[in-house]
Amino acid sequence: MRIEVDKFNSNIFGLKMGNVVDCEETIKEEDVRDMILSAKSNGFQHLNAKVSTDKKQAVNIMLQNGFKLVDTQLMYQVDVKTSEEYWPDNIIFRSYRKDDCVQIADIAREAYTLDQFHSDKVLPSYLCDKYYVEWMNNSCNGFADKVMVLSRDTAIAGYITLNYESNHSAVVGLAAIGKRFQHKGYFTYLIGETLKMLFEEGVTRMMYGTQLVNQPVLHTMSRYSGIPVYSNHILHRMV
Repeated sequence: MRIEVDKFNSNIFGLKMGNVVDCEETIKEEDVRDMILSAKSNGFQHLNAKVSTDKKQAVNIMLQNGFKLVDTQLMYQVDVKTSEEYWPDNIIFRSYRKDDCVQIADIAREAYTLDQFHSDKVLPSYLCDKYYVEWMNNSCNGFADKVMVLSRDTAIAGYITLNYESNHSAVVGLAAIGKRFQHKGYFTYLIGETLKMLFEEGVTRMMYGTQLVNQPVLHTMSRYSGIPVYSNHILHRMV
């Protein structure tokens, strides 16, 4: 078990933040205590641990030593296929353009509330919002291999970012629908259009990570026959 500095998160939240890695099921209480002492001596102020849900002993030991459960994440695998769905609205699925930047940032600022950062009450909400704005800015500037949007007239209704892997997979980074376009089927349409695009590109599967409590996304993954392939508990601790 060791700690890696998370530079991006540290810059956003103004804290020295570290990610706990190599957390095995066989860890002992003294291992966690030693890790926390090491974090303090190295100036860390906040720790983030991602532990597989099948490592129950490790999770319980960390909870007993001051970590808090802030999220449970699921990773879905969706087999890529094409289908024809009638969409009556005047909506276009297209690549991101530079003049979409302001609207995309506005969606990113308000779209996320169920994530690990907003669930950590130590972290200010406005900085949690900023985290996703900066992530989307970076995605549009090359961090993501592709950024696609839903456009209706001059408005951006939503977006999705993708990174391609060498095993014919595409991994979704962020996806969201703007608040005034929610509850109208836009997210389902966004995923369907993404799968059709990936099919045409020869990609065979799409990976999509979400929160266990995000019911709309879970329903959409089910609609497209998504299969959960692994899950992690997310644990945070102030040092």
